[in-house]
Amino acid sequence: MASYMIKVAGEGLITKAHRTADVGPTSGSSVVYEIQNVPEGVTIEEAIEVFRGYQPPDKTYEFDYAALKSRAS
Repeated sequence: MASYMIKVAGEGLITKAHRTADVGPTSGSSVVYEIQNVPEGVTIEEAIEVFRGYQPPDKTYEFDYAALKSRAS
């Protein structure tokens, strides 16, 4: 299983974050999240699409891929 770090900018743009980035708010207006337990073969772009539109709870920065995927379905 893989883990991806993604960054959500204040204006909503979602991109890949550096793998050593700390989860949580950055010094700017972005927030770094970790998507855990991503099955082999799922790309970062696919993981971002599953996350897109999801409104994460405050102060929660780590999410299980399967849980996100079930919400998106």
